[in-house]
Amino acid sequence: MSSIERKLRHKENLRSAILEAARTIALKEGWQAVTIRKIADEVEYTPPIVYEHFSNKEAVLFEIAMEGFGLLRSKLESEEKNGVDPEQRLDNYAKIHWAFAQQHAELYKLMFGIETMPSLASERPQEVMAIGEMIKNAIKEISPLTEDQEVRELFFQWMCIVNGFITMVLIMQNHTKENANWQPEQFLEKANRRFVKSLQ
Repeated sequence: MSSIERKLRHKENLRSAILEAARTIALKEGWQAVTIRKIADEVEYTPPIVYEHFSNKEAVLFEIAMEGFGLLRSKLESEEKNGVDPEQRLDNYAKIHWAFAQQHAELYKLMFGIETMPSLASERPQEVMAIGEMIKNAIKEISPLTEDQEVRELFFQWMCIVNGFITMVLIMQNHTKENANWQPEQFLEKANRRFVKSLQ
């Protein structure tokens, strides 16, 4: 292996370590507690070394969030390939969002701005746009409406139902664990079905 290859590998490994350090800090203390100094301490380098890889904390969080959206997108695309009807597909999209939030709660909070939102997220990168298009396509197949503005409004409503619901569950989680009658997944399923019915 040449010296250039070793340097590139070291750079990639350190970049990965920085991202992992941010995740570790967030799991312990929340995303707001993540700082460049804490990341540097975690990877045992000085802050200037971290800044060589990321311009600021927001850039670190943005990359982690985009990794999350990439993972979510792959799960939604797997469902899209199953060939089920659009009503069932939209229902399954909601279930996938729910399962993702349960498996990756801290990551979901970052992605959807529950605790903090990377300032760069306003760029609406490809991963986010692709997820939106999958959901919009299902809505267009169900609804007789063809106007783009109406589809965008319905997409926004669906996102409010699904992500708003999940956000409330994540916020309330510690207060509802002891309630045996609390079945949030079923509540979400009912809410999504009411939405689908309103499209027909």
